[in-house]
Amino acid sequence: MKNSIVKKAAGVITNNFGLKLLAIVISCGLWFMVDSITDPVERKVFNNIPVEIINTELITNEGKVYEVLDGTDTVNVTAIGKSSVFDYVSRDDLKAVADLSELTFMNTVGIRVSSARNNSELEFRTNIDNVKLAIEKMDRDQKVINVSTSGEPASGYVVGGITPSQNVVRYSGPESLINQIDHIDAVININGYSSDINTTADLKIYDADNNEIKNSSIKLNITTVDVAVSILATKIVPLSFVVPDEPASGYVVNGEMLSVPETVVIAGRSGVLDGVSRIVVSDPALSVEDLTESKTAIVNIRKYLPTGVQFADSSFNGNVSVTIGIEPLVTKELKVPSRNFAAGNTPENLNVTLKEAKEQETYTIRISGTSAAVEAVQEESVIGVVDMDSLLQKLELTEWSAGVYQGDLTFNLPDTVTLEKPYQMTVVLEEIEQEPDAEMNNIDPGTNNNIE
Repeated sequence: MKNSIVKKAAGVITNNFGLKLLAIVISCGLWFMVDSITDPVERKVFNNIPVEIINTELITNEGKVYEVLDGTDTVNVTAIGKSSVFDYVSRDDLKAVADLSELTFMNTVGIRVSSARNNSELEFRTNIDNVKLAIEKMDRDQKVINVSTSGEPASGYVVGGITPSQNVVRYSGPESLINQIDHIDAVININGYSSDINTTADLKIYDADNNEIKNSSIKLNITTVDVAVSILATKIVPLSFVVPDEPASGYVVNGEMLSVPETVVIAGRSGVLDGVSRIVVSDPALSVEDLTESKTAIVNIRKYLPTGVQFADSSFNGNVSVTIGIEPLVTKELKVPSRNFAAGNTPENLNVTLKEAKEQETYTIRISGTSAAVEAVQEESVIGVVDMDSLLQKLELTEWSAGVYQGDLTFNLPDTVTLEKPYQMTVVLEEIEQEPDAEMNNIDPGTNNNIE
């Protein structure tokens, strides 16, 4: 019974087996055809997918660095899969990885792409197969940051100082790149400013030809620096020189002191500059002791700048050439008219007379100085005065009384000449005579005629 059942079943299966197998194949084909029509296979391109490089320590632990060449750390990915799959897959789901543990002797690493969603249902193809690397020894160095300004401040102002928050930058990278670095700059724009600036400046790397180096393989410990720039007002002031001593006997400084430059431009806060009218220089280099001819000296005037003041031109070192004129001393005798002498601050109750001025037409004095200074003094213009108040103090008196005194003469001579010696005049003080009484002066002349 059992065997008959098996035979019947086998007969059912084997009877017209070819037709039955063909029917199965056709059915499967129809199923795949229907499935393809309702959910077709598609290709979708995702551009500029970044390649993540992993296991980088395999290189850095050897004291080396790598640089990606030819932009091979970015790929275009073509994903192949059924249409329904792409409903759940976006660009953010894709991940491209290059594993440095698979680095070849040609310094290339294969790129593998995967998806965070439906990864097994997708096929990926990339426009490039490998990341290309340049691997070399890593180098480290440091440089002082060159902080400078661009543009010009407002008219009448200059940059007083530039102070960065730090002045050294450390950097590392491929040895070939590090060797190209010549200077690192931070530039602050000051155009039109008339007050202090506090800002942040980006650091830029340059080679010896002043070409900027831009490469992500170079790592800086800082990329910006805080900078304070002081903006100062300016003022033009003359230079004034003081000669500390005298030339040889019989010679005199002629006052013609020439300097190159004659003026300087100084900078500082406006309140400080308001109190500066000139720069006074008294320097040992200006000594003319025992000299008989003119002298030229180089004097650095920087130390004579007032506190809070500096040179507006930072390139000016402060050196000034000073020429001091020296010439023989000339004397001249002047006969001053007596009418040019007087007493000053005279007492009201006494008559004051300058004896010599009363008794002679002229009074002779001698002056000395440079030839030009002496010749410029004219006798008619010289005035001599005896100051009675000064004489009273000199004599240690409290008030004047009639008598004869010797008073010093003061003359209105220019500073460029001197008196050969002090000069005096005799001062005569006399009581003022009282007028007779009016009644005595007005006696009737006719009265005497009545006297017997």
